[in-house]
Amino acid sequence: AVEHADDIINDLLDYSRELHMQIEQHSAKVLIDYVLISLKIPSDVKIKENMQNYSVCADANKVQRVFINLIKNAIEAMPNGGELTISSKKTGDLVEFIFADTGSGMSDETLAKIFTPLFTTKAQGMGLGLAICKRLVEANNGQITVKSAQNKGTTFTVSLPAAQ
Repeated sequence: AVEHADDIINDLLDYSRELHMQIEQHSAKVLIDYVLISLKIPSDVKIKENMQNYSVCADANKVQRVFINLIKNAIEAMPNGGELTISSKKTGDLVEFIFADTGSGMSDETLAKIFTPLFTTKAQGMGLGLAICKRLVEANNGQITVKSAQNKGTTFTVSLPAAQ
């Protein structure tokens, strides 16, 4: 209970405090590899990685926090296992990180509220995870979008500035 309360307080602080960014050039592949090494992936979830070695200008710690949240959410959306495909592509001046799961998907109603603070569909959720993700991505001069279909899965796309 104490850990849960601590998580709530930290999420509220993270959502409300001023962000201090340390934007540097990073390899897209290395960012994802570091995140995957740091997470415990269930044996019934297959990770398919198709990362190109583009460089992005971003705050590595904040971007990795976003990626961790998106991967954990994808795993939770596949309670009976499934596949999470993580890929990248370059579109103009942006590098897109694409996280596509084969989970339960979301309704249009849920999709419309997904980045709203304190909105959650989880019994133990606080509703700040994706709101914080959106804030962190935008602080990195990026954008986060989502597409989903019930019973078919969800795809989050995080677009960050490409290094010149």
